[in-house]
Amino acid sequence: MSGINTPKILIVEDSENILELLELMVEFQEWKSARLKNLDNFIDHVASIKPDVVLMDMLLSGANGCDACIALKAAEAYRDIPVIMMSAHPEAQRESIDAGADYFIGKPFEMEDMISLLKKAL
Repeated sequence: MSGINTPKILIVEDSENILELLELMVEFQEWKSARLKNLDNFIDHVASIKPDVVLMDMLLSGANGCDACIALKAAEAYRDIPVIMMSAHPEAQRESIDAGADYFIGKPFEMEDMISLLKKAL
């Protein structure tokens, strides 16, 4: 599946362990990944990376992924990019969907469930 049609997943996660795990999972699917550990200049990163899906933690150091999701969905050029929010926070699913996220997965999650969700989003 390599080449121009290879899906690219932008992973926004501040935990290095989870980030590495997700990158390995994406690589195993023969997809490409890009990483962000914070939301500084988030829209600029999306513009340069041009991801097919954004996989984002809801609670990032000093920032809320829901705010980034709202900003992404408000930008006409990027509103069609599917956003998968992930969180262990009990209220996270409702907050994520209210912010415009297309999908939500609770932490901890099974890798098979995450892969299925990514395939659905793609």
